[in-house]
Amino acid sequence: MQPQVFDSYAQTYDDHFTNSLIGKAQRKQVYKNLKNHTYFFNKSVLEINCGTGEDAVWLSKMATYVLATDVSSEMLKVANSKVKGKNIEFKQLAAQDIETLAPEKYDNIFSNFGGLNCLSPKEMIRFGSGCERLQSHENQLAFVIMGTKCLWERFYFKKIGDKDKAFRRTNVKGVDTVIDKQQFKTYYYSPSDIKFFFKENYYHIATKPIGLFVPPSYLEPYFKNRKVVFHTLVWLDKIFGRFSFLSNYADHYLIVFEKK
Repeated sequence: MQPQVFDSYAQTYDDHFTNSLIGKAQRKQVYKNLKNHTYFFNKSVLEINCGTGEDAVWLSKMATYVLATDVSSEMLKVANSKVKGKNIEFKQLAAQDIETLAPEKYDNIFSNFGGLNCLSPKEMIRFGSGCERLQSHENQLAFVIMGTKCLWERFYFKKIGDKDKAFRRTNVKGVDTVIDKQQFKTYYYSPSDIKFFFKENYYHIATKPIGLFVPPSYLEPYFKNRKVVFHTLVWLDKIFGRFSFLSNYADHYLIVFEKK
């Protein structure tokens, strides 16, 4: 992953996702599930692919220390502009290079909204080894991953006649993705895939759907003027978001592990 892929996206990312109806709704789901299944209070946190720092700021209100990393220097500049606390540090680092960090111990390692979907299967296994090196017994991992069977994506792209995109998440070789004319590979993983990558050193704790009824962010233009419908979808996610078996059918899912 080259930094320039996301550098050009840094100034518009918050408008496009963080501050959008869909972005706020999905992030709220993540935070609710994190509070139920992880321990961030008075803990140290390593965040991978922190983007513009929205989650790092939230984490810093509970954690003793947050090291937030991202491959993009421009994303980190935006993130730094949000910081008020003294317990956050930012570092330019690709997820693939986690093994280069000093061998300090982190109570939690966290990555939100598909940051780890930029890793190939081989890179994911290497990343898992890097996590193991940085954690002690009973420390936790919490990742928000884009799954392979998103119902919204299949329905939407079938409706507009693009069957290739409707099933693109099932492509095990990765999908070519373009952001601001920069191209990179995105890899989609089921919960069972992620469990396989981390099974040697971690126990699986929980998996929950994020955005089962709330749609992917590219449908924001349609729903921002249909708020009654959108709030109904948010309500449905509150009802059905408790069911782990639905995780891979959502836009994202949260998966939590504990070190053996």
